[in-house]
Amino acid sequence: MGGKKTAISVVIEKTSTGFSAYALEIDGLATVGNNISEIKENFNEVLQYHVEYLQEKGEKVKLTDFEISYQIDLEQVFEYFTVINKTAFAENYAEINQSLFRQYTKGLASLSSDKMQQISRGLHKLADELSDLTLV
Repeated sequence: MGGKKTAISVVIEKTSTGFSAYALEIDGLATVGNNISEIKENFNEVLQYHVEYLQEKGEKVKLTDFEISYQIDLEQVFEYFTVINKTAFAENYAEINQSLFRQYTKGLASLSSDKMQQISRGLHKLADELSDLTLV
């Protein structure tokens, strides 16, 4: 495939029994799992099978030729990660009015793409801060 990676957007959705996920760009790449970690593991396995299939057809492709981006809606994030205090997150990381933020996370207020990006940056900022810590 060369030096350029093929982007795969994987949509994660809550189901009555756990989670499901599917690739937007490649039909048939889908999986299920009990939690988000399991979804990621299972999707990597599904992608590996897809790569092996392509190799059998003669394509020169490797697993590392793909870049996966997992997508989940805002309501599901805060339903899944209940440990994150919405009020504190809104104030300290998303810099959004707390009441409005709670409406966003419950699906009661529409969310612009700019606000979605702002919240996403806040989540990444929190993740970066946590990943740099070592408990002593």
